Amino acid sequence: MTTQTGLVGSPDLLTSQQVARRLSLSVRTLWRLVRAGKFPQPIRYNRKLVRWKNADVVRYVTELL
Repeated sequence: MTTQTGLVGSPDLLTSQQVARRLSLSVRTLWRLVRAGKFPQPIRYNRKLVRWKNADVVRYVTELL
């Protein structure tokens, strides 16, 4: 079963690996898009703990369509 935002029970915060997998990109390409301002900035909890909001990722994909 799916919802408007994707999969039922999908987490609210996603790692770079999860985002890259959803977009069929490499993690390096994901960071290039972020640096270029073409993808939403992540939430940084500290230097190593970085997460994206699921809603931001869904919005980005929707805007591509």
